[in-house]
Amino acid sequence: MLLAGFAAANTCTKAWFNAQTHFLSTPQNTPYLDSVYSAYLNRSLDSIREERYVKLSYNNGYLEKIINGYVGEIVNIYLDVDYIHVSKDESVLSKKGLEGLISDSTVGDTTFWVRKHYINGKLDQAMFYKETEFFSSCMDSTFDYYYEYLSRNDSLIYIYIDNYSSEADREIEYAYIIEDPADDLKCYEYSNDSLDHVMVYNKNEKGFSVKVFKNDIVVQELFFVDPNSTTAIRKQRPTVKISPKARYFDLLGRYKFSK
Repeated sequence: MLLAGFAAANTCTKAWFNAQTHFLSTPQNTPYLDSVYSAYLNRSLDSIREERYVKLSYNNGYLEKIINGYVGEIVNIYLDVDYIHVSKDESVLSKKGLEGLISDSTVGDTTFWVRKHYINGKLDQAMFYKETEFFSSCMDSTFDYYYEYLSRNDSLIYIYIDNYSSEADREIEYAYIIEDPADDLKCYEYSNDSLDHVMVYNKNEKGFSVKVFKNDIVVQELFFVDPNSTTAIRKQRPTVKISPKARYFDLLGRYKFSK
């Protein structure tokens, strides 16, 4: 039931909520997240200094592989592949390169996920997700941050907390994503009462995408494949590349630099 909302995801806020939350599994015959493009701007916010590419693949409804890449002004060409196992048992790991374990359990209408990341068999990062139809949260116990999304009517509330385990040292950020009342395919993200991003939902031959603009520059685009689509045309992106220092991140771009 995790991606059931995609069947009705014909608006910007609905598509964005599902994109940012339910990506570890994909029920049969429902649209799923295929790839993500992200751009990081320079300090003046007028040009791109680094780009990130993520390609996902699924097997039997579960995330199986993540290909990550970066290219930018200060990094060399680099590529990594994260192989995902649906298991709690570390014995399934090959202990070579990047690997992950994911497992889920359901209580009532709530699904809980545990996602662990390993480098050469050594635990590197652990994240814990909680998901319902209208709410999703993630707590990273390694880098001590937490975020949540709440879907309410035609808007989303996003909360990010750094230094989560220390209440005295917490740094909290809020954002609100509000649908354009005149355009069902456009929405706006506000942070500290200021417009931060504009998001646009686009239909395409494979399914749909959500473009994110900052100062008229595309800083992110999420591509979804709809299995019910009648064509198989895919929008092409450049070769995947990655920066070795940008190792720690969640799937959609909120990453931590290695310590």
